[in-house]
Amino acid sequence: MNKRITCCIGAVLVLSSVLTACEDKKKPEPKLTDTTVNEDTGDTPVDSGNVREYREYTDDEFRTVEINLSYPDKEPPVEVSCIDISELTFGSRIPICNTEEYIGNYFLDMNLNNENMEYDWSDISNMAINGIAQSCSMYEGKCYIVVEYPNFIYGRYDFSLYRYDEKSGTNEEIFSWSSKDINEHYCNTPILIENEMFYGIENASESTTKIYAYDMITGDTRTIFEESDFDKSVWFYQDDRCFPAIQLMNKGGEVTDVMYYDSASDSFIGSELKDIGEKSISNNTFNGVNYFLVKPEGKRKLDMVSEYYRVSTSFTSGAIIYADENKFIINNNVCLHMYDLEKMEHYLINATELGNATAYCNGFLFIGCKSTGVGSRVYCMIPELGITYPITENDNYIGIKTIGDKVTFNAYEEYNTSIQPRSGEGGIVLSSNKVNKVYTVTVK
Repeated sequence: MNKRITCCIGAVLVLSSVLTACEDKKKPEPKLTDTTVNEDTGDTPVDSGNVREYREYTDDEFRTVEINLSYPDKEPPVEVSCIDISELTFGSRIPICNTEEYIGNYFLDMNLNNENMEYDWSDISNMAINGIAQSCSMYEGKCYIVVEYPNFIYGRYDFSLYRYDEKSGTNEEIFSWSSKDINEHYCNTPILIENEMFYGIENASESTTKIYAYDMITGDTRTIFEESDFDKSVWFYQDDRCFPAIQLMNKGGEVTDVMYYDSASDSFIGSELKDIGEKSISNNTFNGVNYFLVKPEGKRKLDMVSEYYRVSTSFTSGAIIYADENKFIINNNVCLHMYDLEKMEHYLINATELGNATAYCNGFLFIGCKSTGVGSRVYCMIPELGITYPITENDNYIGIKTIGDKVTFNAYEEYNTSIQPRSGEGGIVLSSNKVNKVYTVTVK
């Protein structure tokens, strides 16, 4: 029986922390436009709602505040729920490379036989592969689970999307994809963002790559990117924000552009931003507004750019975790940087010991997902104070991201299976992460 673990956590916070700051600097006041000309009289001032003008700042205009983490012995102000999917099954598929038509040439072309190991590939002819849960997100109270059917070598030929309703116990396949021939495969694990699944399909014989979005509610599928240039190759992957991204490469394998998915335009935006003439290192969209972390020509350090402001920063790399009209948060894998444009403060938060994945939601940072495979926790933090709460027990976690007004992530276990040669020692081991739990966090 699947178990649901719900931990309702709430407390009144006493916010206290010791902030170590460098010398205060003068804080420029935001410019406000608070009057317009009345069209009836031509000269009557009318309140326009205090529309804030575009602002530009340099890093040294901010007061730098170094944040030390503290761990109060109190319950965190969040509710954490967990659904165990470890006992669910997802059927099996025979990947096209295992069929009688292709198995001989496919595995021999991989040149796996040597003098010490010799495989008889007829042993796995028409062998079915069990489905493995690779990622899972909650939406509208249901679990959406990406399931892969990995073969022993490199090709990705089959995947499915399941919808699990814990209340009714139903687990149904709502989408599936299988390659039509040996030259067609999907590119990396499909990505779940709110009510949609993004996946890429590559056809080697036609030299085409297409990126699709599947609506989990309506069942509709649309194409959002297509490349058919024989001189280019496309790598579709999940970026640091757990969003879809694309690398474009030439025949020599050189990366010519990186493109990030923009939800506002439902398209991929290239890193070469023609409108501002600079290269984007990271981009994200919040509440319909695009934010870009760009590298100005001739400069090492990055600028944060949006329709609201441009801020010259103190770092040379990073990814946008969150941004709005008055603040933004960058993770550059050395520390977290938060700029508050109202207080004119730049917070330096050394939280690398907590994990290498970060999400922001309702005023809190959520940090965890160490890549070492060693069990760890996920934490909830008040970034400007450094007050930090562990919200899970030790486990292996992946995929922490913000979905609407909640944060979600998965716990996984290592999955291994192998095939042995008829002669010699060793064998081929298939190792993968098998998701067994999905967590949802709500700020109270």
